[in-house]
Amino acid sequence: MKVSLNFPLYLFLVFAISLLSARNDDPSILRDPTGYKLRSGDRVKVSVLGEPDCTTEATINNDERVRLAYVGELPLANMNTKQAETYIAQEYRRQLIFRDPKVTVAISKYVERFVFLSGSVNKQGAYPFPPEAEAMNIVQVIARAGGFTDIANKTKVKVTRTFYDESGKIKNSKTYEINVEALSSGSAANGGYATFMIYPGDQIFVKERLV
Repeated sequence: MKVSLNFPLYLFLVFAISLLSARNDDPSILRDPTGYKLRSGDRVKVSVLGEPDCTTEATINNDERVRLAYVGELPLANMNTKQAETYIAQEYRRQLIFRDPKVTVAISKYVERFVFLSGSVNKQGAYPFPPEAEAMNIVQVIARAGGFTDIANKTKVKVTRTFYDESGKIKNSKTYEINVEALSSGSAANGGYATFMIYPGDQIFVKERLV
């Protein structure tokens, strides 16, 4: 039996599939291939099948821990949700609380992370990072935040990045000068790379060009 598909519906399906593919494979966004990692500030809901007293909804604290029923505080940061489920279940078994717990971990709210833009951009201030993004192409960050003004110097955009040690204390900061105009056209590279990635906490300053 031959099934016909009307042309408008066909176009819609092609568009939807291509949009989904672009979302998953967007080269302007750097994602962790093993999945989103929990971090301090994320709010999570932890539940154990058949054990309503164990349901906990809390924010991962600055020590990267969450207090759970019967097992106390557990470090959950730097795990994806599946890893966290496995770890919590192991703790319930290790502490002889449950024989075979079925644990579910869900993210109720992602911690907000920002990039800060100033100077000759249309929308100055804090730009929120997508939750799943580890880093983003500078061209896309500026575009999503409103783009350059008409008098922006696109060839000498300054990016200041702060580096921290393992305890979270500031080690140092470094400022990069990026030719965003060249990156946009694909006509130049920075430090051997064809792109420049922006990370949460970076500060982007765009000065005016000389007229």
